[in-house]
Formats: sequence, structure tokens, C-alpha cells
Amino acid sequence: MEEAALCIIPIAFLVAIFGTIVMLRWFKHREILAMVDKGLLPTPYAQPGRASRGRGLLGWGVGLAMLGLALIIGLWPLGFTRLAGAARVSPYPLRFGPWMLIGLIPLFIGLALLIIYFLARREEAPAPEPPPDEEVELPGD
Repeated sequence: MEEAALCIIPIAFLVAIFGTIVMLRWFKHREILAMVDKGLLPTPYAQPGRASRGRGLLGWGVGLAMLGLALIIGLWPLGFTRLAGAARVSPYPLRFGPWMLIGLIPLFIGLALLIIYFLARREEAPAPEPPPDEEVELPGD
């Protein structure tokens, strides 16, 4: 009986969490539909160009890059424990073994998202305004 309770309690906890998330999303959906029925448009949908401006890319890029860096720092000591032979010489350069891919993949995905964010932001930058036109006298007038 105790084994069943040990399985049911975490499952019930997860179902409650996901059920709450789904319920909140459903309420938000119903609220948006009610606003549309009344002829109103929620603000994030009213101005599509001003909603996020790529902030999601910046957040995910920084988060993934930091996660990858933390995993690299945490997994690097494995290279010191996996020494080959009696000479205790690592077969991997800088003791970076294949386990480091667990940290390198999110690091480089995060860096790619950051590069995309900054390149897209540079393209959206407004062009500098030309100086006001001055009256220029043409020769022969």
C-alpha cells in the first residue's frame, strides 16, 4: 500500500500543477475571446510591431548561454577523474571529453540566439535624420 502511495502522490502533484497551468491558459483564452466579441483588442495584439521587439531572443539566449557555461564548469572535473593509463595522462585535449557536449550545445545555441538578437536589432535601427535643407545659391542666379 505504501508503494502505491509513493507513486500516486507525485503523479497527483504533477497533474495538479499542469491542470492549474491549463486552467489559467483557458481562462486567458476566454477573456481574449470575450474582448474580441465586444469589439476590443487586447494591447499585445493591437500593435504587433511594438509587442516584444525580440526580447524573447535575448532572454532565451542569455539563459541558454549561462546554462551551457554552468554545465561546462560543472562537467569539466570529469576530465580529471577519467585519466587513462598508469601515467595519468588524459587522452582528451584540455581534458574536454565527449561529456562536455552536454554544456557546449546549449552554450552555442544561446550564443546564436544572442547574435540573431543583436543583428536584428541593428537592422531595425532608424536611419539617421538628414540635416535640414539650407537654401543654397546656385551660380548664375
